[in-house]
Amino acid sequence: MRAQMIELSWSGLRVPAIAAELGYSQKTVRCWLHRFNRSGLQGLDDLGGQGRKRRITEEERSRIIALVKTVPPGRLRWEPVGEL
Repeated sequence: MRAQMIELSWSGLRVPAIAAELGYSQKTVRCWLHRFNRSGLQGLDDLGGQGRKRRITEEERSRIIALVKTVPPGRLRWEPVGEL
């Protein structure tokens, strides 16, 4: 999508025509054209570090999942023979 915007711009189309042809807003097209003009091909890549950072490590997450799957201490378990 981003490369198509650049290609259409190089072929002489203006921002409104590019936005209409690709189905994006003019603001989005301008943003990507400016980033490309500023940074070249690297400007078309996604920026890293987007989104919320994890609050727990993968190891902590695994331990929590394993703990949730266990039977809580002191809880009665039903056995197939009908006894507690």
